Amino acid sequence: MALPGARPEVTSGIAIVAVVPGKGLQRVFESLGVSAVVAGGQTMNPSTEELLSAIAKLPQTQVIVLPNNANVILTAQQARSLAAKEVAVVPTRTIPQGISALLALNYQADLDTNVAAMEEAAKAVQTIEITTAVRSVKVNGMEVAQGHIIGLLNDELVATGPDCSEVTLGILERIHAERLEIITVYYGADTSKSEADALVERIKERYPAQDIELVDGGQPHYKYILSAE
Repeated sequence: MALPGARPEVTSGIAIVAVVPGKGLQRVFESLGVSAVVAGGQTMNPSTEELLSAIAKLPQTQVIVLPNNANVILTAQQARSLAAKEVAVVPTRTIPQGISALLALNYQADLDTNVAAMEEAAKAVQTIEITTAVRSVKVNGMEVAQGHIIGLLNDELVATGPDCSEVTLGILERIHAERLEIITVYYGADTSKSEADALVERIKERYPAQDIELVDGGQPHYKYILSAE
């Protein structure tokens, strides 16, 4: 998605708490006006107490929490029920969903209106996550070999193979990326810039009409997180 420059400080009764892995992704969320970032993500989920602490430290009386991971949604909902403030949870399951939700925030609108708009925006983006299998396993009828690349589409395993670029391009083909406008590639902590550049070049060759962006996400576990819309 097209990421704007840093938002100006906005005085609003609504604050945003986002759970985000990786320094690069944390900078992205902060540039979009998030009030507080809680470190977390796959295998490193924050506790209810950590979310409550982040909520309590904010001056605003209304808070929206973006969990950005399926495993964090329940924790966020528990924090909402225990918080002294009015807290809403937009149940984002991925980082791209969280960014789309955040871009839909309207500081002039009330809490309920914002939650509804952010939930709709989150549904409009497709998320591709690329990682490496740590063991051989069979999932969704698919044989995954240890060390092979696996690709998830909106949290579901849909592709695997030895070549990262081929797996990624296969999923982009699956979602008819030629019909989309923007593909943003966030590369992870263990992925070099040159490797990420090479993948982006492959994507541009296949989809020359699309706007392709590359961002240093710094996320652990995932070589790439792609946002497609």
